[in-house]
Amino acid sequence: MKMRKARISDAPRLKASGLMSGSIASIEDRLRKTVDSPCSDIFVYKSEDEIALASFVTYYPSDDRAFMEFLRTPSSDKYLSAFLDALLSYLFLSADIYKVSCEASVDDSFLDNVFSDNCLLQEALLHDHKRSGMGYTDAGLFYITAPMYSRYNVCFVPFQRGVLAVYGGIDYVDRISFLSYGKEISDLFARRCADYAGLLDPSMCLKPRNSSEYDYDPADFDFMPAELNRAYLELREYFLKKRDTFDINIRLGETTEFQHKVWDEIRKIPYGVTVSYEDIALKLCGNDIKQARKLTRAVGAACGENPIPIIVPCHRVIGKNGKLVGFSGGIEFKDFLLQNELFSITLPLN
Repeated sequence: MKMRKARISDAPRLKASGLMSGSIASIEDRLRKTVDSPCSDIFVYKSEDEIALASFVTYYPSDDRAFMEFLRTPSSDKYLSAFLDALLSYLFLSADIYKVSCEASVDDSFLDNVFSDNCLLQEALLHDHKRSGMGYTDAGLFYITAPMYSRYNVCFVPFQRGVLAVYGGIDYVDRISFLSYGKEISDLFARRCADYAGLLDPSMCLKPRNSSEYDYDPADFDFMPAELNRAYLELREYFLKKRDTFDINIRLGETTEFQHKVWDEIRKIPYGVTVSYEDIALKLCGNDIKQARKLTRAVGAACGENPIPIIVPCHRVIGKNGKLVGFSGGIEFKDFLLQNELFSITLPLN
């Protein structure tokens, strides 16, 4: 990641890059006031060892908004789209901001295009707003909300017992969680996306199972990342018993080598088949039964930390005595998935 929060020591480089003017002391003072304020931040974007771009962000905590002001030079505009994307990712996914706003002068077609490419919408035209030299010019006010973020989003896949919240970006899925009808969604970002999709009732809980809103198609939203559209279709087919494997690209993130080995073995378990935690451990240690028994608990822990259930089918791993244990989505969902698959294997899948 080339974006980070600015430090007081960045003052000389901000001056040298032409992003901020005045004495080093005055730039340090402005940085200090921003860094020490709970309602503002300054972020910088580095190109090689130089600071190419910067942005002041002002927060409005009472309504979860933020306003961005970019510091640019003509030579740094080629990095602007990447910088904007990194900023939006931080504000929506880490800072829990709901709405981000920024301005562009009407004669700044480049900035206008960057905003449009990142799915920002023009909200208003501000007359005589921005100072240009000794005069004023009109400016467009642009905005984007968290559920409209095109680089990372959440789609929702309803099935008989609940709803899958599927998280991902343009070319990957990196998280799946199980939601219950009529219950509140604990994750704020997913809750905002569900609300935007019309899936929540007035109390901000998921609507009942038979609600017509669950007929929604994420492909209807222009900003929805492509891989989430594919994941939605394939997971719907899985629940309709029309699919037993997936072509979805996944990203497992920062995990241990042992977890990767466990999940790789789990992905080899065929549709409708169950194995025990000890069976997985045996695969990992070359059928050494003594070593496998020592690893069984660790295998169970890795299953519980699997971020992408169903695609990495840890529901097919059960206790040696046949008991259903250790599923991140809950035993009720694990039982449903197994019963759904076991019943399907006597029927054609297409």
